[in-house]
Amino acid sequence: MPLNEELYLRRATEADRTYLYRLNFLTETFGDEHGALDDDFDEWADYYVQDWVPEHGGIIAWIGNTPAGGIWMRWGDDERHGFGHAQKGIPEVALAVEGRYKGRGIGTKLLTAAIKLANEIGAPGVSLSVDPKNNRARRLYERLGFKHTGKTNHGHSIMIRDTTENS
Repeated sequence: MPLNEELYLRRATEADRTYLYRLNFLTETFGDEHGALDDDFDEWADYYVQDWVPEHGGIIAWIGNTPAGGIWMRWGDDERHGFGHAQKGIPEVALAVEGRYKGRGIGTKLLTAAIKLANEIGAPGVSLSVDPKNNRARRLYERLGFKHTGKTNHGHSIMIRDTTENS
């Protein structure tokens, strides 16, 4: 029987929390399985994953029976927020794709689905952060209509996209 290579997306649930921890690791290391972690990684993992709830929104990509990546939203405020926080009421998205599936358009599909989901739950936009060394991600975000805000956080550029615009 041939391997199922069909991509499908589904909403993230509480059962996906462990996988979100893995994805959070991949965001930190740009997908390098042996990449070094910053000293404050655990603190940020608490914010991005431990404090996440399914109602915040998230989507997991699957290729057959294998998770291929995911995107999840965090709704920060002025006092507690992540690297890509733009303003209260606009969720920040975190995105990672498993290395074996890069270059197959999964990041584009996840971002497009997250923008749609954010719009459906009433968010006027979504924000994210991009490390200046991550040119591949920055080009993807720009192609999908994310605009640079001119702000940085921990050296990461903050970008924002209106959820009412067509992808």
